[in-house]
Amino acid sequence: MDKDTSINYTREAFLHPINMGFLLVATVTAFTLSDVGLISNVILSMAFGTELMYLGIVPRLPRFRKNVKLQKLRDRNSEDEEKTVFQELDQKSKKRFLVLKHLTKLIKENFDKLPYSSQGLLENIRKKIGELISNYLTLLDLHKRYKLYMDTSVEESLKREVNNEEEKLETLKSERLKKTRLRRIAILKKRLKKFEIAKEKYLICETHLETIEDAIRYIYEQSMTMSNPEEIGFQLDNLLEEVEETSQLIDDLDQDILPSYSGLDEIDLDAELKEAQAAKETEQQINTSKRVKE
Repeated sequence: MDKDTSINYTREAFLHPINMGFLLVATVTAFTLSDVGLISNVILSMAFGTELMYLGIVPRLPRFRKNVKLQKLRDRNSEDEEKTVFQELDQKSKKRFLVLKHLTKLIKENFDKLPYSSQGLLENIRKKIGELISNYLTLLDLHKRYKLYMDTSVEESLKREVNNEEEKLETLKSERLKKTRLRRIAILKKRLKKFEIAKEKYLICETHLETIEDAIRYIYEQSMTMSNPEEIGFQLDNLLEEVEETSQLIDDLDQDILPSYSGLDEIDLDAELKEAQAAKETEQQINTSKRVKE
């Protein structure tokens, strides 16, 4: 089937936020003025007529169709990236994600059972839940990387190197050699500082993973006896804002401790992660070889 014909442009136009807002305002206004003669009927009739014209024209506009197709393409690419990230997670993280994904499916099923009048707002909540799930997967990936980073012997090796360099420094008389040693010690300590950053990021990721899990469970419980969709929408806005702030915090943590001199800013956490992963794999290979020999 052609991709263009598989898209329901009328549905996309109907669910557009501006259209949902128009229908909501018209319905609320008509309900508010229901006691004032036939005004409410006139408002509803005009809204109905305008909606029919809108659905008859907008879905056929080339610009609207182009925007919808671009959005669908972006969503499809995002889904492919998320599948790749998911496949690279460990089994425990995969299970956590699948449990939450199942809960979101149940939430959507419960939302579908609610009155048509609330579907506009609920559609907005569905999108926010989708954003939460996407952020959750990203945090799981970060959580895995920092855990791997902390589980290696690189940190202990760096500590030993620092001690060795400091001992050698005490025996040196040449000022030039001392400066060289001091520079290496400074770099080693910066690398050690990265482990403290990784531990902090790991704890931040874990806290927000648990927060998102609690939020999804809360929404699921509320969806079974939904009474106030607006309240859930407001809480989701706050939660998404917190998650975005956390992502920014994780990006900024490295910069907070690095001075602006001597090229030390070139030390990169991603490089450290790769080194840690290589060290971990080497340790596993050595352990496997030992077991085979035994």
